[in-house]
Amino acid sequence: MTGQPVTTKEKILEAAADIFGREGFKATTIRRIAESAQVNVAAINYHFRDKEGLYAAVLEHVFHTGFARFPSHGGIDDGMPPERQLYFFIRTMFYRLLSSEGWGGRHGKGRLIARELLDPSPAFESVLDAYIKPHKELLLSILVAISGRNPGPELLLPCAVSIIGQCLYYALAAPVIKRITGSDVPIETQLDRLSEFVWRFSLGGIAAIVSGVGAGSVPDPQPHSTPFSPLDEP
Repeated sequence: MTGQPVTTKEKILEAAADIFGREGFKATTIRRIAESAQVNVAAINYHFRDKEGLYAAVLEHVFHTGFARFPSHGGIDDGMPPERQLYFFIRTMFYRLLSSEGWGGRHGKGRLIARELLDPSPAFESVLDAYIKPHKELLLSILVAISGRNPGPELLLPCAVSIIGQCLYYALAAPVIKRITGSDVPIETQLDRLSEFVWRFSLGGIAAIVSGVGAGSVPDPQPHSTPFSPLDEP
């Protein structure tokens, strides 16, 4: 059985996502995208009106396909412990950011995401509302469940940002990480291991934060034990 044929609009979006990501908005021309997609310029103008309209559609397309393939709640069951929910939230984010089925790190679509995170365009506002804010709200709800209470946004939001930030750093700074670690092993082959590490590291930080550790105090080092593996059945 063959898949559905790729439409002209889809060909344009895929080509434009790659070129916008690699070359940036200013350096990209409609003609360059038309050549890559093997369509004429009139087809791009027909579907998207102008370069700004095309860029906004590309950004929506990239976020939609990434979150459709790896939704924030992927692998999460309401009945599972919140700690395990956090593991799957982190794992799904790593796969969305770095797997070849997701945004593929810093190539093409991955670079487009990186550009928007570092210097958001006006088109970013719509994807912020549609994808990133619900993503954040799900994480906050998991953190509240782990805490056993709602300690307030002044504690929860930094925890959420720190968890997301760890995942983003591996995606945005993969070449630097390779130089720091001296490892030639592709990060994409290590996503499960990275997910578990960030998960365990984050659980330890959450426990310290919600237990009331003061900003100027240093807790006594104690080994943190996790009651289950992230892949254990509930």
